[in-house]
Amino acid sequence: MTTLRKFAGAGLLVASSLAFAQTPYTDDSVYRGLGGKEGIARIVESLFEITLADPRIKETFDGFDIPVVKERLAEQICEFAGGPCKYTGKYKDRDMKTVHEDMKLNNMHFNALAEDLQIAMERNDVPSAVSNKLIAKLAPMQRDIVTAGGGAPGARPDQGKFIATGGVSTVEGSAGGGIVPWALITGYGTRDSWGASAFATRVATQDYTLASYGIAVGIADRVEVSLARQDFEGDLVPLDQLRIRQDIVGVKLRLAGDAVYEQDNWLPQIAIGLQHKKNKGVGGLGALGVTNVKQLGAGSDRGTDFYVTATKILFEQSLLVNATLRSTRANQMGILGFGGDKESGRRLMPELSVGYLLTRKLVMGAEYRRKPHNLSVDDEKAYKDIFLAWVPNRHFSLTAAYADLGTITVFNPKTQRGAYLSAQAAF
Repeated sequence: MTTLRKFAGAGLLVASSLAFAQTPYTDDSVYRGLGGKEGIARIVESLFEITLADPRIKETFDGFDIPVVKERLAEQICEFAGGPCKYTGKYKDRDMKTVHEDMKLNNMHFNALAEDLQIAMERNDVPSAVSNKLIAKLAPMQRDIVTAGGGAPGARPDQGKFIATGGVSTVEGSAGGGIVPWALITGYGTRDSWGASAFATRVATQDYTLASYGIAVGIADRVEVSLARQDFEGDLVPLDQLRIRQDIVGVKLRLAGDAVYEQDNWLPQIAIGLQHKKNKGVGGLGALGVTNVKQLGAGSDRGTDFYVTATKILFEQSLLVNATLRSTRANQMGILGFGGDKESGRRLMPELSVGYLLTRKLVMGAEYRRKPHNLSVDDEKAYKDIFLAWVPNRHFSLTAAYADLGTITVFNPKTQRGAYLSAQAAF
């Protein structure tokens, strides 16, 4: 079989198998949300307009009778969505994995067609909640349809992951939300590729400003390495000259699960990580004899946080949920050093995130991060935020939030609240 015929066969099989990963819906709410038979026909028509122009997969349809493929796919989606249809093209003696094992499809092919289907539904005014329910049924098919890849990452990034599934960048550089790392790996490289991102974040409260910026690289959707710099400044007299810098090196390893594809079970994507932090000293308080965080009571000016994190994207409910458990000695993320006169050892601190998928490009959510109280001079409280992340394309994202950082030292008892804005570029 020639390469062209292999790709052509792959195109037909992927297109004609989209809706048969799991049992069809038992009610017709998704069918009605898609607009019934007429709506499904319009969606399929839009899908092929998009797909046949998509350089990632258009060659997989070369040489096939597209009208027949459209008809079969419309039957499948209709039946699968709970409508009054029967698919007439099932394979009698071969399961899906056997059918696809010679087709050499990778995650980029699978994700491209799924994304094209999402775009087609958007163009036909299908509500995001309905679209996500269909994707929830489609995603587990990845295990049977994707039979290629998983080797050494290619030299060029494939940008093949679902949009927004690389997360954004935390203020410490790791992929996640704004203040909590997630099990997702940065960038849009699939298991056959790599991806990278760069970010800049600014958090401004009544009395302080935190700027953070850095880069991260994700390899084979399994390993992440990040570098970040934090710059903390006071804004009001007598701390208007205060400046504390901190460098952070992060490493994350995905251990198990898949946040996107495993929609048919409750196993989340699980990762472990570390963030090694080095405080660069205290500026602006020389008149008080303070040039190092240890002079504020910290036990050390460097330390390493270890964490385990679990992330699940629940397309059926249009939700992203994450739980992280961190072993840490850091005061205010390390900005005020590590350990102190009240507590010097490590403590386990919980961190939580939840996001609602308003659209495939817009996520609204909230985060909570508990922190240790190690210093007498720092009545440290939990961090909290409410965020809105916008991902217009794979190359750029913007996250806005309202953040509550609690109090920062007993010398300024005001709860510090303010705006958070972060921009990320991916490549």
